[in-house]
Order: sequence, then structure tokens, then C-alpha cells
Amino acid sequence: MFTAVSGAVTCSGGCPLPPFERATTADLVHGGASIAATAAVVFAMITLAVSGSAGRTVRRLAGVAAVLALPLCATVGLAMLVIGRGPVVGLLERLILALAVLWGLGTATALALCKEPHAVRSFR
Repeated sequence: MFTAVSGAVTCSGGCPLPPFERATTADLVHGGASIAATAAVVFAMITLAVSGSAGRTVRRLAGVAAVLALPLCATVGLAMLVIGRGPVVGLLERLILALAVLWGLGTATALALCKEPHAVRSFR
């Protein structure tokens, strides 16, 4: 849902965000939805990494992805406050998105190729 909102709401040129730039309401909605979407993916990684009902491969992939994503996300937040938007933040954001895509593809592939009867156990 947040990804859909982020894609549907167009931000101004350069997607300005406070505190260094004057932002419109659309900029704030786009930025907030993008942050929420990324946070949802990282929280999913963490949840699966510690979930007893997920298979070992899924837990391991999620754990590695979360260990890589958390410091990147923290660095983006700090960089936004210290230096504002720019090439550094843009590169870090793209790294986080690439990691999320790779994690999703890796997890989907692991589940598709899994020889275990249930890669993810039911919650009964």
C-alpha cells in the first residue's frame, strides 16, 4: 500500500524534504510513504529472521538482509539530518532498495526450490 501511494503521489523536482529544503504536501506524502514502505520490508526481514515458523533458509536470508539493511537505513536517516538530500543519500537509498529486491528474489527462489515439505510452517 505504501509503495502504491509513493508511486501515485508525484513529488517536486528533486523530491525536497525538510529540514534543508522547502517541501510541499505532496513531497511529504511521497517521502513518508516511501519511508513507511521501506520500513515495512525491513520489519518483515526482522520478523522472518526470528520466526520459529519460518524454515532455516528463509530465516537465514532474512537475517543477513536485516543485518545489512539496518545500518544502511540508519545511515540514510543520519545523512538526511546532517547533509540533507544529495548524491550520498540517493546512493544509500538505492542500495537499500537493491537489497530489498535481492532479498525478495532470493527468498522467493529459496521457497520455490525448497525440498523441505514446508519451508514455512503453518501457524496452527
